[in-house]
Amino acid sequence: CGLLACYWFWRYLMKPNWSVAFIAGMFLGIAQLTKFTMLILYLLFPVLLGIWLAFQPRVGPVRVIERMLQLLAIGIVSIMMINVGYSFDGSFRKLGDYLFISKTLAGTVHPSSDPVGNRFRDSWLGILPVPLPSQYVQGIDQQKADFEAGVFSYLRGHWRQRGWYHYYLYALAIKVPLGIWVLVIWNLILAFFSRYGTWFIRDDCMLWLPVLAILIFVSSQTGFNHHVRYVFPIIPFVIISTCRLAIFFQPSWSKAALLVSACLSWAVGSSLWYFPHSLSYFNELVGGPDKGHNHLVYSNIDWGQDLLELKDWLQKHPEARPLGLAYFNFVDPGVVDGLDFYVPPLGPTGTGLERNSTSGTIGPISGYFAVSVNFVRGMGFSCPDGTGGQFGIPLHGYEYFQYFQPIAKAGYSIFIYHITLEEANRVRRELGLPPLADETTALENKP
Repeated sequence: CGLLACYWFWRYLMKPNWSVAFIAGMFLGIAQLTKFTMLILYLLFPVLLGIWLAFQPRVGPVRVIERMLQLLAIGIVSIMMINVGYSFDGSFRKLGDYLFISKTLAGTVHPSSDPVGNRFRDSWLGILPVPLPSQYVQGIDQQKADFEAGVFSYLRGHWRQRGWYHYYLYALAIKVPLGIWVLVIWNLILAFFSRYGTWFIRDDCMLWLPVLAILIFVSSQTGFNHHVRYVFPIIPFVIISTCRLAIFFQPSWSKAALLVSACLSWAVGSSLWYFPHSLSYFNELVGGPDKGHNHLVYSNIDWGQDLLELKDWLQKHPEARPLGLAYFNFVDPGVVDGLDFYVPPLGPTGTGLERNSTSGTIGPISGYFAVSVNFVRGMGFSCPDGTGGQFGIPLHGYEYFQYFQPIAKAGYSIFIYHITLEEANRVRRELGLPPLADETTALENKP
C-alpha cells in the first residue's frame, strides 16, 4: 500500500491534475491504515514535490500555487480515507479531551498519579478538533509510549535496555540473501555513474527517498529493537529500483546478464535450501540459520512455528518423556495430540524463583528438554505451563542451556536437549549450585 501511494504520487508528478491527485490521496490514506510507519509519507511527499519542481525550469508562480493546493488536497483526501477505515469513530474529538500515556503527548505528570495526561489541555491547541478517529490517535500514542518505555533488546549476544541505531541495517545485512545484496549494490553503483538524464534522477528519488526515510525513521526509534519486519516496507522500492539491471539482458551485455542471473539463482537457491523454515533464515555471512541466534532473536528466528516439527521428533523418540518444554508462544502446545510436558526450572541467573512451577528447584536438572532458541539466548517472556496457564520467564532465566549441546533441533527455533545427571552436576558446580543426588528430580517436577 505504501508502494501504491508513492506510485500514484509519481503519476501525479508526471501529469499533475486534480483527478490523479484525488487517487494519490486515496492510496495515501489506505497506506496509513496499514502501518504507522507510513506517516513518514506526509513529510516525504512535499520534499518529492520540491525536487520535481526543481527539475522543471520556468514553472510560474501560478503553477506552483496550484501544485501546493493539489498537495493539500492529497492530504485531505488521505485523512478522509483514514476516517472511512475507522467508520469515523471518535473523529473530530477535541485534542484536549484525550488522555495520553506517552511522554511526548502526555507531558509531565505527577509521580503519584496515573501515567496519563495531556500537554495540550491547558493551551489553545486543546480546543482544536482532531480530524482523525480517536482510536487511530490513541494507537499512535500507544506506539510512541512503547518506544519511550525502553525494553530489553538483543543484538549479537548482548542484552540491554533500549536498542541500537544500527540494528535494522545489521539485521538486513544478515537476513537478506547475499545474492540480493550483490544486485542492490551493483544497481546503486550503476545509478551513481549512469548518464540517463534528469528524468532518471527524479525517478530514483521516488524510489530511494522512501527507503531512506523509512530506514531513518524506524532506526531513530531506539526504545526497543525486536523485529526486522518493521523495515519491510522498503523492500518493494528496492526491488523495483534494482530492476534497472534488466538493461543487461541484451546481446551486447551477455556476460553481465549471466552474472545477474547467477546472483538471482544464488538468492533463490539460498532461500529454498532452508525452506520451509523461511522465518529462521539467515544468509551465509553469519553461517545460516544454525548460527543466526548468535545475532538476532525474537520474531527474526522463532515465532512458535516449529511446534509440529517437535511433535514429529517426539513420535520418533518416545524415550524423551517426561519432556520439559519452554515454548515461545501463547498457544498451549497441548493442542497437539500427545504432547504432554512440564516447564523446565529456571536457572540461577533468573529472578522471581518463588514463581517457579518446579517448586523452587533451580536448574539445570537431568532429563529431556525442548527450549525455544529465544529463551536459550536469555529472553524474558512467558510460556504455556502445561496446565492451561502461562508461566513468566525472567530475563536470563534459561541461559544455562547454553552450557549444553542440543542433541537435535525442531526446525531452527526449538533446541532439544538430553541432560544426564553427570552433565547437570558439572554445570551446577560451574554455576555454584549444590549437586543433585539422583535423577528423580525431573519426574518430581511435573505438575
